[in-house]
Order: sequence, then structure tokens, then C-alpha cells
Amino acid sequence: MRFVLTTVLLSCSLGSADAAEIHIRDGSVVIGTILGLEDGEDLIVDTEYLDEVVIEWEAIVEIRETQVIEVELFNGERLFGRVVVDEKGVSIIGDETTVTLPPDRIFAIAEVNETFWDGLEVYTDVGMNIVRGNNEVTQLSVGAGVGYDGRDFETSVDTTTIINEQTEGQDLRRATLAGNYTYRLPRNWQASGLLQFESDDQQGLNLRTLVGGAIGNRVYNQRRMRVDLYGGLMVNSEEFYEQPRTETLEGLLGTAFRLRSVKGIDIDATLAVLPSLERSDRVRVQFDGSLSFDLFADLDFKLTVYDRYDSRPPPGNETNDTGLTLGLSWSY
Repeated sequence: MRFVLTTVLLSCSLGSADAAEIHIRDGSVVIGTILGLEDGEDLIVDTEYLDEVVIEWEAIVEIRETQVIEVELFNGERLFGRVVVDEKGVSIIGDETTVTLPPDRIFAIAEVNETFWDGLEVYTDVGMNIVRGNNEVTQLSVGAGVGYDGRDFETSVDTTTIINEQTEGQDLRRATLAGNYTYRLPRNWQASGLLQFESDDQQGLNLRTLVGGAIGNRVYNQRRMRVDLYGGLMVNSEEFYEQPRTETLEGLLGTAFRLRSVKGIDIDATLAVLPSLERSDRVRVQFDGSLSFDLFADLDFKLTVYDRYDSRPPPGNETNDTGLTLGLSWSY
């Protein structure tokens, strides 16, 4: 357990009808409200006197009836109800049915959001690099995002600005604003709507607007690793410096990867290939990756890398724009 528990017994004076009684293999008993289970690994419990306590899922031998919570299985199925854990397994007690499953089939547990604000998440990123030499370059990266997790869907808006200040040469900027809406379908399938605005001085791009949709599936889903594949269509409206605006139809083939280590290190990567359906000689590629690890509480250290490739940019423009940033990320 991340949080070292001695024999802790919180009495029923907690006084909440939603409080669960959680029995651990070492004989400890924790009473509190279940906030969530992440990747079938760590159960987070809110107690009255110890604030949030993190308990290893495999260390739990019994849970006595909880509040109504959302339970997600590794196959993507979602169940809602009160949860009981005993020698029979994990029982999800709904209004009309009760389902009992082995503990190793439980991927995630989350509170049922009773208000809009309960499902809202916000994060901010700040990073900086300094490259010294004949041409000193200072790179500053600022990002922020907000997301909402509903019962059958999730939506988010993210923005990032990267500024490269050079002692010799013109300063370069890259900015993106992206919105995403995802509706969850059975068996780890999902349908998404996408909207993105992007400008990039390095590639001579005044503004690119992408709008479209995709359907995807989580083809591999385990405690420490997951892989998503998706495909769709996008409409690309773009304007380069001293070039007229054009609109083209592009295909979308992509993958998203996540790896979690036992020491709290996360690796996330997305790769999207967008071949033009009107020009056979043009393919664009977008790659974003990050490596982060916990510092304390909600503060993470993060290394991010990105690459934008265009096989047929306008004459005189760069085919690639690549960057790497070290920084801090805070979620709340």
C-alpha cells in the first residue's frame, strides 16, 4: 500500500449512510466513502479522520455495502449499484439485479456524479527548456484543459501554446485548441466527435481547422497497459502563409497507448496518420507522447514530446516540427 496502514479502526461515528466498511488482510478496518479504483489496482477511500486513504485492491478481503457506485469491467461493461466484497467475490447490487464477479474482473470503480461539478476535472501544465549554443533558444510551454465525465460519455477541451524565443532569428510559436466528445458503446467500443484548431510558425501554417468523427476500440486492456485503435474521417481546412485556403477530406487511422509502472511512472502516447483522400502523394502524421511521475499529491513531473509531419507542405515550408519539453503538471 502507498499509504502505510497500521491497525486502524474508525468507528461508526463517521455518521454517513454512504460509508463502507473495508476489511484488509492485515486485520485493519477502514470506514469511509469509496472515491474510486484506478486500473484495478488502488482503491481510494475518503475517511473522516485520515482524509484520503489508498488501499491495494488485492489486499481487500471484505467490503460491506457501499453507496451506489459505477463499476467498470476489463471488457468495457459498466454496472451501477451498491458493492459488497466477500468470499463469494464482488457483488454489484442494482435496483433489479445482482451480479457477482471475481475481483480480478474489476477494472475501475468511480463515484456516480450527482451534480455537474462532481464530474468536472481541470489540469494545467507549465514547462521550459533552454538550449545554449551559437543561437540560444528558450522554449516555454503552457497548457490547460477541462473535462467532464458523464454516465455514458466524456468530453474535454485542451489548449497548448509553445513559444521558442531565439537570440538569433525570429521567435516561433505553435498553438492548438482541441475539443473531443466520446460516447461509450458496449465491449470497449466508442464513437467520437473531434474538433481541432492549430497554427504553427515552423511549418508556415496560419490556421488549420480539423473537424470529423471516429470509431474505436480498446483492443488491449490490462491493469498496467492499454491500447486503443480507431479510424474515421476528417475535413481539413487550412491556410499557409501567402497561400489560399484549401479544404480537403482526410482519412484518420490512429492508436493510443498507456503504460503504468509500479513506481507511479506513466507513459502515454498517441499516433494519428491522416492520408489525404484527394491527393495520393500527401500524408500527415501527428505524434504526442509524455512520461510523467508523481511528485506529491496532484503535482507531477512531466516530459512531453511532439512531432508534426507533412509529406507535401507548400514550397519552402518545413516537413517536420518536433519539440521536447520538461515541466510540471497539476490536476485539481
